[in-house]
Amino acid sequence: MFNKYIYNNKKILQYSLITGWGVLGFKRGINSYDYRYKKYSEKYSQTDSYLYSVKIFNGFLGTLLYLNPFILIVTIPKEIYRLEVNIRNIEYEKNSDYYNELL
Repeated sequence: MFNKYIYNNKKILQYSLITGWGVLGFKRGINSYDYRYKKYSEKYSQTDSYLYSVKIFNGFLGTLLYLNPFILIVTIPKEIYRLEVNIRNIEYEKNSDYYNELL
């Protein structure tokens, strides 16, 4: 009976981690779209429209990329890099292409 509760707690922890990682991927996809739109709209004098449907699609793409086990090799080190940049508050890195792109 006690093992049943431990098993359920492990499942809850697993689902929570997977959901959190997927939500982080969604956020990174949205941020990537915002960064690219701002970068290229200044360059081409706003020839493209800001589309929420494309932004949401980018968010779902980010979720799919972050939940893909084969791409974890790329996403985990990049998240560690972003964590270090945020902890050390390095502003010029926060404005770089590598920091703001999805992969």
